[in-house]
Amino acid sequence: MGRAKVLQSVQPVERFDTLAERAYAQLRTALMNGSFLPGQKLTIRKLAALLGISATPARDAISRLVSERILETDANRNVSVPLPDVERLQEIYVVRIALEGPAAALGTPRLTDDEIDRLERIQTALVDAMDRKDYADVLANNRDFHFTIYRASGVELLNQTIEQLWLKLGPSLNLLYPAYNHSRTGVHNHRDVLAGLRRRDGAAVRAAIEQDLKDGVIELSRSLTDSYGGRSAGAGAG
Repeated sequence: MGRAKVLQSVQPVERFDTLAERAYAQLRTALMNGSFLPGQKLTIRKLAALLGISATPARDAISRLVSERILETDANRNVSVPLPDVERLQEIYVVRIALEGPAAALGTPRLTDDEIDRLERIQTALVDAMDRKDYADVLANNRDFHFTIYRASGVELLNQTIEQLWLKLGPSLNLLYPAYNHSRTGVHNHRDVLAGLRRRDGAAVRAAIEQDLKDGVIELSRSLTDSYGGRSAGAGAG
Protein backbone atom coordinates (compact mmCIF):
# COMPACT_ATOMS: atom_id res chain seq x y z
CA MET A 1 0.00 0.00 0.00
CA GLY A 2 2.81 2.38 0.84
CA ARG A 3 4.39 1.93 -2.57
CA ALA A 4 1.05 2.55 -4.30
CA LYS A 5 0.64 5.82 -2.40
CA VAL A 6 4.12 6.94 -3.45
CA LEU A 7 3.39 6.19 -7.10
CA GLN A 8 0.07 8.00 -6.93
CA SER A 9 1.80 11.05 -5.52
CA VAL A 10 4.06 11.40 -8.59
CA GLN A 11 2.75 14.23 -10.73
CA PRO A 12 2.96 14.06 -14.54
CA VAL A 13 5.59 16.28 -16.12
CA GLU A 14 4.21 19.15 -18.18
CA ARG A 15 5.64 18.88 -21.68
CA PHE A 16 6.56 21.86 -23.79
CA ASP A 17 7.88 21.45 -27.32
CA THR A 18 11.41 22.76 -27.65
CA LEU A 19 12.79 24.49 -30.72
CA ALA A 20 14.75 21.34 -31.50
CA GLU A 21 11.56 19.24 -31.42
CA ARG A 22 9.75 21.68 -33.66
CA ALA A 23 12.68 21.75 -36.07
CA TYR A 24 12.76 17.96 -36.06
CA ALA A 25 9.03 17.79 -36.88
CA GLN A 26 9.38 20.31 -39.69
CA LEU A 27 12.35 18.49 -41.19
CA ARG A 28 10.46 15.19 -41.05
CA THR A 29 7.58 16.74 -42.97
CA ALA A 30 9.95 18.31 -45.49
CA LEU A 31 11.69 14.98 -46.09
CA MET A 32 8.40 13.13 -46.59
CA ASN A 33 7.22 15.86 -48.97
CA GLY A 34 10.38 15.58 -51.07
CA SER A 35 11.49 19.11 -50.20
CA PHE A 36 15.10 17.89 -50.22
CA LEU A 37 16.77 16.10 -53.11
CA PRO A 38 18.41 12.66 -52.86
CA GLY A 39 22.12 13.09 -52.25
CA GLN A 40 21.69 16.74 -51.20
CA LYS A 41 24.19 18.05 -48.63
CA LEU A 42 22.65 19.67 -45.56
CA THR A 43 24.51 22.15 -43.39
CA ILE A 44 23.46 23.25 -39.93
CA ARG A 45 23.88 26.90 -40.85
CA LYS A 46 21.64 26.71 -43.92
CA LEU A 47 18.98 24.66 -42.19
CA ALA A 48 18.99 26.99 -39.18
CA ALA A 49 18.48 29.95 -41.51
CA LEU A 50 15.73 28.11 -43.39
CA LEU A 51 13.90 27.27 -40.16
CA GLY A 52 14.53 30.68 -38.60
CA ILE A 53 16.28 29.27 -35.54
CA SER A 54 19.78 29.20 -34.07
CA ALA A 55 22.37 26.56 -34.86
CA THR A 56 21.93 24.57 -31.63
CA PRO A 57 18.33 23.35 -32.11
CA ALA A 58 19.04 22.78 -35.82
CA ARG A 59 22.04 20.63 -34.89
CA ASP A 60 19.96 18.68 -32.38
CA ALA A 61 17.23 18.01 -34.95
CA ILE A 62 19.76 16.87 -37.56
CA SER A 63 21.55 14.63 -35.05
CA ARG A 64 18.26 12.96 -34.20
CA LEU A 65 17.52 12.27 -37.88
CA VAL A 66 21.02 10.89 -38.36
CA SER A 67 20.62 8.59 -35.34
CA GLU A 68 17.37 7.33 -36.87
CA ARG A 69 19.23 6.70 -40.13
CA ILE A 70 16.99 9.09 -42.02
CA LEU A 71 19.98 11.30 -42.85
CA GLU A 72 23.56 10.08 -43.21
CA THR A 73 27.07 11.33 -42.52
CA ASP A 74 30.31 10.66 -44.35
CA ALA A 75 33.86 10.27 -43.00
CA ASN A 76 34.16 14.07 -42.76
CA ARG A 77 30.88 14.27 -40.81
CA ASN A 78 29.09 15.99 -43.67
CA VAL A 79 25.35 15.37 -43.50
CA SER A 80 23.35 14.47 -46.59
CA VAL A 81 20.08 12.99 -47.77
CA PRO A 82 20.56 9.31 -48.66
CA LEU A 83 19.88 7.99 -52.13
CA PRO A 84 18.81 4.33 -52.11
CA ASP A 85 20.06 2.01 -54.80
CA VAL A 86 17.54 0.11 -56.89
CA GLU A 87 17.65 -2.99 -54.70
CA ARG A 88 17.07 -0.98 -51.52
CA LEU A 89 14.32 1.01 -53.23
CA GLN A 90 12.48 -2.15 -54.22
CA GLU A 91 12.80 -3.53 -50.68
CA ILE A 92 11.16 -0.38 -49.33
CA TYR A 93 8.31 -0.73 -51.80
CA VAL A 94 7.70 -4.37 -50.87
CA VAL A 95 7.06 -3.19 -47.32
CA ARG A 96 5.09 -0.13 -48.46
CA ILE A 97 2.72 -2.26 -50.49
CA ALA A 98 2.30 -4.70 -47.60
CA LEU A 99 1.36 -1.87 -45.22
CA GLU A 100 -0.26 0.88 -47.26
CA GLY A 101 -2.76 -1.33 -49.07
CA PRO A 102 -4.27 -2.67 -45.83
CA ALA A 103 -4.15 0.81 -44.23
CA ALA A 104 -6.18 2.18 -47.14
CA ALA A 105 -8.70 -0.66 -46.89
CA LEU A 106 -9.09 -0.08 -43.14
CA GLY A 107 -9.52 3.67 -43.64
CA THR A 108 -12.14 3.39 -46.40
CA PRO A 109 -15.27 2.83 -44.27
CA ARG A 110 -14.16 5.39 -41.70
CA LEU A 111 -13.78 8.34 -44.05
CA THR A 112 -16.75 10.71 -44.06
CA ASP A 113 -18.27 12.20 -47.20
CA ASP A 114 -16.72 15.55 -46.25
CA GLU A 115 -13.29 13.94 -45.96
CA ILE A 116 -13.67 12.30 -49.36
CA ASP A 117 -14.70 15.69 -50.77
CA ARG A 118 -11.47 17.06 -49.30
CA LEU A 119 -9.50 14.27 -50.98
CA GLU A 120 -11.10 15.29 -54.28
CA ARG A 121 -9.87 18.85 -53.70
CA ILE A 122 -6.39 17.61 -52.84
CA GLN A 123 -6.31 15.61 -56.05
CA THR A 124 -7.46 18.63 -58.07
CA ALA A 125 -4.68 20.71 -56.48
CA LEU A 126 -2.19 17.93 -57.29
CA VAL A 127 -3.20 17.90 -60.97
CA ASP A 128 -3.08 21.70 -61.13
CA ALA A 129 0.45 21.59 -59.71
CA MET A 130 1.43 19.02 -62.34
CA ASP A 131 0.10 21.33 -65.05
CA ARG A 132 2.27 24.14 -63.60
CA LYS A 133 5.21 21.72 -63.28
CA ASP A 134 5.39 22.67 -59.61
CA TYR A 135 6.63 19.29 -58.45
CA ALA A 136 7.23 20.35 -54.85
CA ASP A 137 3.52 21.10 -54.60
CA VAL A 138 2.71 17.83 -56.38
CA LEU A 139 4.65 15.83 -53.79
CA ALA A 140 3.13 17.71 -50.84
CA ASN A 141 -0.40 17.08 -52.15
CA ASN A 142 0.44 13.46 -52.91
CA ARG A 143 1.54 12.89 -49.31
CA ASP A 144 -1.58 14.62 -47.99
CA PHE A 145 -3.76 12.44 -50.22
CA HIS A 146 -2.22 9.17 -49.07
CA PHE A 147 -1.95 9.95 -45.37
CA THR A 148 -5.50 11.29 -45.13
CA ILE A 149 -6.64 7.79 -46.09
CA TYR A 150 -4.11 5.89 -43.97
CA ARG A 151 -4.74 7.90 -40.82
CA ALA A 152 -8.45 7.16 -41.10
CA SER A 153 -7.54 3.54 -40.32
CA GLY A 154 -7.05 4.57 -36.71
CA VAL A 155 -4.09 2.20 -36.32
CA GLU A 156 -1.33 4.38 -34.87
CA LEU A 157 1.49 1.85 -35.10
CA LEU A 158 0.69 1.16 -38.75
CA ASN A 159 0.79 4.85 -39.58
CA GLN A 160 4.03 5.39 -37.67
CA THR A 161 5.70 2.60 -39.63
CA ILE A 162 4.45 3.97 -42.95
CA GLU A 163 5.79 7.41 -42.01
CA GLN A 164 9.23 5.94 -41.35
CA LEU A 165 9.25 4.44 -44.85
CA TRP A 166 8.21 7.75 -46.38
CA LEU A 167 11.00 9.49 -44.49
CA LYS A 168 13.52 7.20 -46.15
CA LEU A 169 11.90 7.48 -49.55
CA GLY A 170 10.47 11.01 -49.78
CA PRO A 171 13.46 12.77 -51.38
CA SER A 172 13.77 10.06 -54.04
CA LEU A 173 10.21 10.78 -55.20
CA ASN A 174 11.65 13.84 -56.93
CA LEU A 175 13.09 11.42 -59.48
CA LEU A 176 9.58 10.62 -60.69
CA TYR A 177 9.38 13.98 -62.42
CA PRO A 178 9.09 15.27 -65.05
CA ALA A 179 8.75 11.82 -66.71
CA TYR A 180 5.84 10.79 -64.48
CA ASN A 181 4.04 13.99 -65.42
CA HIS A 182 3.74 12.91 -69.05
CA SER A 183 2.16 9.53 -68.37
CA ARG A 184 -0.14 10.77 -65.55
CA THR A 185 -0.21 7.16 -64.32
CA GLY A 186 -0.46 8.27 -60.71
CA VAL A 187 -3.40 10.55 -61.56
CA HIS A 188 -5.35 7.62 -62.98
CA ASN A 189 -4.61 5.51 -59.90
CA HIS A 190 -5.79 8.27 -57.58
CA ARG A 191 -9.03 8.54 -59.55
CA ASP A 192 -9.56 4.82 -59.00
CA VAL A 193 -8.90 5.34 -55.29
CA LEU A 194 -11.52 8.09 -55.13
CA ALA A 195 -14.06 6.00 -57.05
CA GLY A 196 -13.53 3.13 -54.60
CA LEU A 197 -13.89 5.46 -51.63
CA ARG A 198 -17.21 6.80 -52.93
CA ARG A 199 -18.48 3.22 -53.13
CA ARG A 200 -16.96 2.40 -49.71
CA ASP A 201 -15.22 -0.48 -51.47
CA GLY A 202 -12.15 -1.19 -49.33
CA ALA A 203 -10.85 -3.93 -51.65
CA ALA A 204 -10.97 -1.61 -54.65
CA VAL A 205 -9.23 1.19 -52.75
CA ARG A 206 -6.54 -1.22 -51.59
CA ALA A 207 -6.00 -2.47 -55.16
CA ALA A 208 -5.73 1.09 -56.52
CA ILE A 209 -3.25 2.15 -53.82
CA GLU A 210 -1.15 -0.96 -54.43
CA GLN A 211 -1.19 -0.32 -58.18
CA ASP A 212 -0.10 3.27 -57.54
CA LEU A 213 2.90 2.00 -55.57
CA LYS A 214 3.77 -0.66 -58.14
CA ASP A 215 3.74 1.91 -60.95
CA GLY A 216 5.80 4.28 -58.84
CA VAL A 217 8.58 1.80 -58.06
CA ILE A 218 8.92 0.90 -61.74
CA GLU A 219 9.40 4.54 -62.69
CA LEU A 220 11.70 5.26 -59.75
CA SER A 221 13.88 2.24 -60.50
CA ARG A 222 14.20 3.39 -64.10
CA SER A 223 15.06 6.94 -63.05
CA LEU A 224 17.68 5.76 -60.53
CA THR A 225 19.32 3.59 -63.16
CA ASP A 226 19.28 6.37 -65.77
CA SER A 227 20.56 9.05 -63.37
CA TYR A 228 22.98 7.13 -61.16
CA GLY A 229 23.49 3.76 -62.82
CA GLY A 230 21.32 2.25 -60.09
CA ARG A 231 23.95 2.95 -57.42
CA SER A 232 23.55 4.93 -54.24
CA ALA A 233 25.14 8.36 -54.18
CA GLY A 234 25.48 8.21 -50.41
CA ALA A 235 27.23 6.06 -47.84
CA GLY A 236 24.36 3.62 -47.44
CA ALA A 237 22.87 4.80 -44.16
CA GLY A 238 19.34 5.11 -45.51
